[in-house]
Amino acid sequence: MDNELEIELNFTDITMAETDGVFKEVESIMLSEYPHSKKWVIRTEATIESKFGMGIMILNCFHDRNIYILEYEPSIGDVFYNPDVQSLTRWSQENGWNIPQPQESLIKSNREFWKHFYDTLIIDSDYFDKTYGKRIQIEGIDE
Repeated sequence: MDNELEIELNFTDITMAETDGVFKEVESIMLSEYPHSKKWVIRTEATIESKFGMGIMILNCFHDRNIYILEYEPSIGDVFYNPDVQSLTRWSQENGWNIPQPQESLIKSNREFWKHFYDTLIIDSDYFDKTYGKRIQIEGIDE
């Protein structure tokens, strides 16, 4: 029996929606649409649907594979089991993006919540790296 939670991830940005957010395909479209610049950013609303409800995130997706979470409305309030953040991270890694980072103001609005996901390597955070020091690399896990 498969215990993996079924998740549906949808984007409001047409490029992200067309490509299902696969980085190489997004990059190809962006470079063909804007050939004079290799630097681009896509701002999109991502809805993450599961049996727990619907989480909504506003994301900035950058040319260098970085994803920043700007806003977040969770589908569930449980800090220790939150399918939205885990699903976004899994999706980002499967589709060629870096592990997402919440912006500093979002972290400060719910520090305990984001710190849990930072400590468990589900999100990255330059803010937490500066505050607590860089995390120790775990052998066999690429950040």
